[in-house]
Amino acid sequence: SKCLAPGFRVGWVVAGPHAERVQRLQLMSTLSTNVPSQLALAEMLRQGGVDAHFRRLRHTLVQRQQQMRAALQRLLPADVRISSPDGGYFLWLEFPPRLDSRALHAKALGSGFSVAPGALFSSQGQHNHCLRLNSSHPWSEQLEQALTRLAALIAAQLGEK
Repeated sequence: SKCLAPGFRVGWVVAGPHAERVQRLQLMSTLSTNVPSQLALAEMLRQGGVDAHFRRLRHTLVQRQQQMRAALQRLLPADVRISSPDGGYFLWLEFPPRLDSRALHAKALGSGFSVAPGALFSSQGQHNHCLRLNSSHPWSEQLEQALTRLAALIAAQLGEK
C-alpha cells in the first residue's frame, strides 16, 4: 500500500495456514484498523485505477529524484558519487572512505533531519562511507535547507570548508 497511499498504513498478507496467528499478532500490535482507508484502497483496486496511478507516480518520483540529484551535485564536493538503483526512489551517496556515515547520521538528527547510514544495509558493517537518501518527498524550502545543512555537515567531516 505504500505505493498507493503511503500515509494510509494499510497492508495485506496471504498467510495461508498461518492466518489465525498473523491475525492475532496484528490485533496485539495495532489498537484499531483504519476501515475507511482499507475500503478506499479496495475500491481503487476493484475499479482498476492502479495502473494509471503507478504511471503518474513513477513519473513524479523520477522528477523528484532528478531535482534532488541536481541539488546534491550543486551542494556536494565533486568527488562524491551519486547513484540511483533501478526501481527505487533512493539516491546513494558514496564518499571518500574517511567519512563516517554513522556520525553524520547522529549530527543530522541533531540538525532536525534524518539520513540512512550505509552500514545499516550491510550485515558486516560495510559501506560506512555511504548514505542513502529518500528522494520521494516533494521539493520544498525545508528540503532544500536540509540538503544545505547536510552538505555543511559532510564538508565539516571531510575537513573541507
